[in-house]
Amino acid sequence: MLPRAARDLLDRLRVRALPRLTGSDPGGHRSGARAQGLAFAERREYLPGDDARSIDWKAFARTRALTVRTFEEERDARAYVLVDVSRSMSRGEPPKIDAARGLASALGWAATGHGDGVRLVPFAASAAEGSPSYHRRDDHPALEAFLGALGVEGTTSFGEAARGFARRHPRPGPTFVVTDLLSLEDWDPGLRLLAQSGHPATVLRVCCVEDHAPDFDGELDLVDSETGETLSITATKSLREAYRTELSAHVSRVREACVRAGGALLEVDAEQPVDVSVRAVLAPALEHA
Repeated sequence: MLPRAARDLLDRLRVRALPRLTGSDPGGHRSGARAQGLAFAERREYLPGDDARSIDWKAFARTRALTVRTFEEERDARAYVLVDVSRSMSRGEPPKIDAARGLASALGWAATGHGDGVRLVPFAASAAEGSPSYHRRDDHPALEAFLGALGVEGTTSFGEAARGFARRHPRPGPTFVVTDLLSLEDWDPGLRLLAQSGHPATVLRVCCVEDHAPDFDGELDLVDSETGETLSITATKSLREAYRTELSAHVSRVREACVRAGGALLEVDAEQPVDVSVRAVLAPALEHA
């Protein structure tokens, strides 16, 4: 999944840490996330997808509310990679989800090579519980196996996904969102929420030719790849131009929202090799080790 050329470049880079995360553990950052093990950290609301074994049944008997107990781990995730697994990510040749997997793998390689940790969180209409925390290069095969098992389904709701992610991962850490942005919702509230909860986001927009230059013409029935809804249209040059104008405006709005929230938006061509994307797009977003 991650070519040797990309690994060689990433060996000289690392995920840029937030200043307030700096500490004295082997990764150079204070332990941030929560995991099962070691000292009790806090109790929080149960969220769909949480391990049922972590439910605090004694508290439930008292309050009739489901909560889970979380624990400090000596070194837990420092960085998070949210991977869009909505159905639109299946489009393109090769499909955009392949590029997303490659980018997430690259970020994982950069993090684990320097004692930092990373956690992968798939999202569509909501955020899943995600992967375990990976800390060592020896973990990379497991990280890639997790990515390889991801399927694409459902619609995108970034705002809901951001809320679920922030509630499930209360400790701060640099966050990357790998997505095609093919949801016309307002991304600003979700990005602001991530920033306010200590997860300023770098959005990696994965796009293909079909996204920005469709060659549709004439009478067509368009099927939404996420909702399955059908729209009958007459595709003309002016309609295609209007679509490109609206898509460009949408991406610009998200870019501005990223900057306001302390992050950035970077664009990745899903059709170019992973090592090219790492060198041209991802490397400038990281820091030298």
